[in-house]
Amino acid sequence: MGLAKLAKVSIIAPKAEVEDVIKELFKFGDFHPVEREHESADKNLEKMLDRVKRIDSALDVIISDFGIKSEIGIIDSIIKGVKVERHRIEAEDINGLVDALESEAEPIIMELKELSSKIDSITKDIQKNETLLATLQLLKDLRIAPQSLSALRKMYAVFAVIPIRDIQEIKKSLPEAAILHITLTKTLSAALFVAPYKDAERVERVLKGFGVKPFAIPEWLPETIPEAYATVESKLAELNAELSSVRQKLNSILETSKGKILSLKEGANILKESLERLKAIGSLKRLAIIEGYVPYEKSDELVKRLDGKYPIFVSEVEAMHAGEHGTTHTESLPTLLHNKGIIKAFENVTNIQGLPGHGEIDPTPFVTLFFSIFYGIMFADFGQGLVLTIFGLFMRMRTKGRLRDWGTLLAVLGISSSIAGFLLGECFGFKLSNWGIASPELVHLVEEHAGSKELNLAAVQRLLQFTIMLGIVHLTLGYSLSAYKHIKNREYLEALTSKIPTIAMYIFGVLFALAFFGAGGISQMLTSQNPAPFIGLPSSLVGTIGMVGGIASIFVLILGRPVANLLTRKGNGFVGAAGMGLLEVLENIIHFLSNTISYARLTILLLVHIALLMLLNNVWYALGMLSLPILIIGNLGIMALEGLIVFIQSLRLHLYEFFTKFFEGNGKPFKGLRSETTYVDIRIK
Repeated sequence: MGLAKLAKVSIIAPKAEVEDVIKELFKFGDFHPVEREHESADKNLEKMLDRVKRIDSALDVIISDFGIKSEIGIIDSIIKGVKVERHRIEAEDINGLVDALESEAEPIIMELKELSSKIDSITKDIQKNETLLATLQLLKDLRIAPQSLSALRKMYAVFAVIPIRDIQEIKKSLPEAAILHITLTKTLSAALFVAPYKDAERVERVLKGFGVKPFAIPEWLPETIPEAYATVESKLAELNAELSSVRQKLNSILETSKGKILSLKEGANILKESLERLKAIGSLKRLAIIEGYVPYEKSDELVKRLDGKYPIFVSEVEAMHAGEHGTTHTESLPTLLHNKGIIKAFENVTNIQGLPGHGEIDPTPFVTLFFSIFYGIMFADFGQGLVLTIFGLFMRMRTKGRLRDWGTLLAVLGISSSIAGFLLGECFGFKLSNWGIASPELVHLVEEHAGSKELNLAAVQRLLQFTIMLGIVHLTLGYSLSAYKHIKNREYLEALTSKIPTIAMYIFGVLFALAFFGAGGISQMLTSQNPAPFIGLPSSLVGTIGMVGGIASIFVLILGRPVANLLTRKGNGFVGAAGMGLLEVLENIIHFLSNTISYARLTILLLVHIALLMLLNNVWYALGMLSLPILIIGNLGIMALEGLIVFIQSLRLHLYEFFTKFFEGNGKPFKGLRSETTYVDIRIK
C-alpha cells in the first residue's frame, strides 16, 4: 500500500545506438524518463517526432470535424457495456512503429479529406444553383427579361442579386432611385433599381462601388427563362443526388473506420509523448545519457535487459529532505501509487485533492476506512445499501479503467450503508423486523406514539455524541499525520514546537469539553464527581487534566519556537516568534471548534434520510399495495439525490477537515512509456 519505492536509472550508450536503447525501454514499459528541456536532442528521434505530430494533428482534425466520440460515456458503458476491439500496432523498433502508424493512418486521412473537400465543393455548387433557381423563379413569376431592361429609353433599370446587409446602405446612397427587393435566401435578395435616365451614370457608379453586377443568365443556360429554370432545376437534382452519394460513402467509411481512427489517434499520442520525453540525450558529443525512474522491484529486470550491452547505473530513490539551505528537490520526482484491491478504488477520492508528492504520506488507506464509515452512517439503510452495492458491482462488470474503480467504490459504500442500516434496523424506511430480519437496532431513532411516528431525541443525542467523537478521532489522526510528516522529513523543530503541541492542545481540549458536559457547566467542572461522557472517569479529574494539559500546550506553542530560536540563534527574534505562536493558538481554537462541529452533519443527514423515507412511506400506510409504483420511484429518487449529497459531504469532511492538516497533493504522476490504453495495443516485437 501507499507510495511505491522507485529507483533512478542512468544508461550510457553511443549516440548511434540510441534507438536500440529506446527499443528496450519501450518493451520494458515502466520507465519514466527524466525530462530535460535545455539539452540537445537526437536528430532521428526529432524527425520521427515530427512525423508522429503530423499524423496526430491530422487525426485530431478528423475526430473534431466529424464529431467522433473519443471517450465512451458512462451511461453507454453501463447500459450497453464496453465492447472495444483493440487494434494492434506492432513493429521491430520505434521507427517501425512510426512507419506502421503512417502507413495505416495516411490512406484513411487522405480518403476522408478528399471526400470532405468534395462535399464542400458540391455544397457550394448547390448553394449557387439554389440562388440562381430562386432568381429565375422570380423572373418567371414577374415575367421580367433582364436583357429587355436595357432597351428602356426614358428610365434606367437594373435587376441584380445583392447581399441583404447592403440594401439599406444602397438606398441611402441612391435617394433618387426606386428600389424594389425580394428575399431569395438568408443572405441574398433580388433587387430592381429604377431611376431617371439622366441619373443612369450615377446609379451605375454607386452599384459598382458596392460590387453589384446586373443579373445575366449564365452562358451555359438557354436564353429563355423557362428553359433556363428547367435546366437549373435538373442540375440541382443531380448535385443533390451526388452530394447524398458522397455523404453516404463518407458515413460508411466513418462507421467502419471509427475504431481504427481512435486506435491510431491513441497510438500517435503514445508515440508522441514517448518521443518528446526521450529525445533529450545529454550534451556529450558521442555518448547519449538516458535517465529515468523505474519501480524499484522491477529495476533488476531492466538491468538484465541491458546487461552487457550498455553501462547502466541504478540507485534507490529516497525522499530528499530540506538541506542546510532549506532547499528541496522532491518536486522533480514522480509518484507511483501502489494500492491494490478496494483501497485502489479510493484513489479516485484522493486524486480530487491531488496526487501525493514523492515522500509524502498517501492518505488513501485512511480515506478508504473513514469515507466508507461516514457514507454508511449518513446513508444507513439496509435495502438501499444493497441496491447501491448491486449497481456498483454491475458498473464494475460493464466498464473498464477508472469507471471500473468507481464501480468498486460504489459497491463498498453500498456495503457500508447496508451494515449501518442493519445495525439501526432500517430497510427502505421500514423496520427490518417487519421484514422478518432480526436486527440489533443499536439506536432507536424513531418511536411510535398513538399510531404516529416521531424522532427519539435521546437517541438522536447519543448518535450525535458518537459522530462527534468519530470526528475527533478523524481530526486527531490528521494532526498526528502532520506531525509524522515533519518528523519523517527531519523537521524536528517544527514538529516539537508546533505540530505535537497542537495535537496535545486538541486532545486536552476534548477532555476539557467532556468534563464540561459531564459536570453540567463550568462552575462545577473541577469539583463534580459525575462521570465524563465516553470516559467514565470523574469530571473533576478529566477537567483538571484537560485544563492543565491545554495550558501547557498553549505555552509550548507560544514560547517553544522563540526559545528554540534563542538556543539555535536562528529565526526572526523572540517577540516575532512569540507573536506567531499566539496567532497559531488562536487559529487552532477556531479550527478545533469549527472542524469538530462539522462532523455533526453525519447525524443531521441521517435524520434527513429517515425523515424523507418516513414521509414517503406514509403512502404505503394509506394505499397499501397500490402504492408500490410510488414507493419504487420515490426510493430511486431519494437514492439518487441523497446518495450524491452524502457523497459530497463525505468528500468535504476529507478535503477541508482532514487533508488540510497534512496533505499537499502536489505530486506528479509516474508515467511509463506504455500507459494503459483503450483502443490500441502498441508494442515492439
